[in-house]
Amino acid sequence: MAQARRLLGLLSAVLLTLGPAAAAAECAADRSGSGGEAVARKAPTREQWLADVKAAMKGSRGFVRERVAAKDADETLAINFDIDNTVIATYYDGGGAIPQMARFARFLQRKHVAMVFNTGRSADQRTRTLDQLTRAGFPVAALCLRNKGETLPAGKQRCRDGFVDAGYTLIANIGNNDTDFVGGGYERAFKLPNYGGLLG
Repeated sequence: MAQARRLLGLLSAVLLTLGPAAAAAECAADRSGSGGEAVARKAPTREQWLADVKAAMKGSRGFVRERVAAKDADETLAINFDIDNTVIATYYDGGGAIPQMARFARFLQRKHVAMVFNTGRSADQRTRTLDQLTRAGFPVAALCLRNKGETLPAGKQRCRDGFVDAGYTLIANIGNNDTDFVGGGYERAFKLPNYGGLLG
């Protein structure tokens, strides 16, 4: 016990010598179990992010073509989209359309596949969100936002269920957070980069 107290005293002295910032980094490193290496997380460049978005969407057009070709006569096909850092470049461009996703939207229009939007933004942001999407060039077939007090996974699932109830067959679900994919109601997932939550 005495030896443990001496070690604790030595550790406290070292942390005080290093200063508050270093002490915080040391504690963070200990919590992470990284063996003392405190590595600051940093988002990649915009160019790398766009390359990663392109890689994540690989095969999406081929999938849509195949699914459209196999469509039943009474089906209304749609893709469920998250918004922030999925179609809108909230982190890198301050709210413009992600170029890759704008091109994908035009492709979907040609294939008569609807775009339905499913976001964690609160319901009181409906008008602003709709304006932002339409200004960015996205055709909004439906928009569903999170209700007050609702968790992200619960809100996302409620929205997908609502789209299905409205008559859409959700052939794909595209987002950049794990919470975008909890539950079901869609045929295929395409997960865009988020770098461990750095993009929000």
